[in-house]
Amino acid sequence: MPEPSVGYPILLHLQDKQVAVIGGGRVATRKVRHLLHSGARVLVISPAVSTELLGLANEGQIELIHSEYRRDMLNEHMPFLVIATTDDDAVNQIVAQDAHRIRALTNVANGSSDDSDFSNMAVIDRQPLIIALSTNGASPAMLRGLKKQLELSIGDEYAVLSEWLGELRESLKGQLDGQMARRALYRRILDSDVLPLLGDGQPESARQIFDEIVSRELAL
Repeated sequence: MPEPSVGYPILLHLQDKQVAVIGGGRVATRKVRHLLHSGARVLVISPAVSTELLGLANEGQIELIHSEYRRDMLNEHMPFLVIATTDDDAVNQIVAQDAHRIRALTNVANGSSDDSDFSNMAVIDRQPLIIALSTNGASPAMLRGLKKQLELSIGDEYAVLSEWLGELRESLKGQLDGQMARRALYRRILDSDVLPLLGDGQPESARQIFDEIVSRELAL
């Protein structure tokens, strides 16, 4: 008996890419909010939209077409990604068919795997650190519980340290030779008191230790 297929987790870069969201309700609003955060150019097609979406349209942050979805409406816009969020399964299926014809990645928010190219994962956002979780649809309840647990244990200190490490990675280019040496430096930082101090609200002390570790390593 063949094993059930599982998804391939990726992080899509949507900066300046056209994304079409069909529908204007609660689910569409949440999707649009996250899409804008990712830098996408968002088109919403719906005869009625939430107050938040209407405000975004009035501010010029999204393009809004006040209309029922009609066959081949996507052809004029050629989006990279399409998300169908209406409460009409027949409309969602038409959207998915149209999206596939123009080779756009497609997601139907009602969870129909037959019409969707991908599913959204539960996300813990500690920019620049992003943690995505999925049970491949096996247990949404367990996924919600696990996300809550991780949100409590992974605080903003991880975001700060991730940012520092990202800056360090750039500055090390040409200064520290060899992948093993860089890994050893990162490990010393992670094994130090930097993270606990950040968690205790002592960023100055944490930064001092961080800089001392880096200075010692570069002096070798």
